[in-house]
Amino acid sequence: MSRANEHFFRRLLGAILPLLVWLLHFAFCYGLAAAQCTPAAMREGGPDRTLMGIATVLALAVLAWLVWRARGVLARPGRAGLWQWAAFMFAALSLVAVSWNSVPILLVPGCA
Repeated sequence: MSRANEHFFRRLLGAILPLLVWLLHFAFCYGLAAAQCTPAAMREGGPDRTLMGIATVLALAVLAWLVWRARGVLARPGRAGLWQWAAFMFAALSLVAVSWNSVPILLVPGCA
């Protein structure tokens, strides 16, 4: 792999990393809720809120760190390019998305 391709993929991963954190959080929490609400594995009281809460706090901490890191790069004059703006915007969007996705998981009392 050429050095230019390696540099491109490193920048791409840095820009989409927040979206991957959001994806993992969404898949884990809703997958866990679906698995624990099936008739074969019905859990009394609904899905494990503690486990989902820990996953949410962990995802929010990682995303807050990614927003902080991207903001620091944008603050340097002459250093901010499209990749840095994309990383910042994706991190901010993912932070809001994880917060929004967590509301029904943590507020719904149990399996319907």
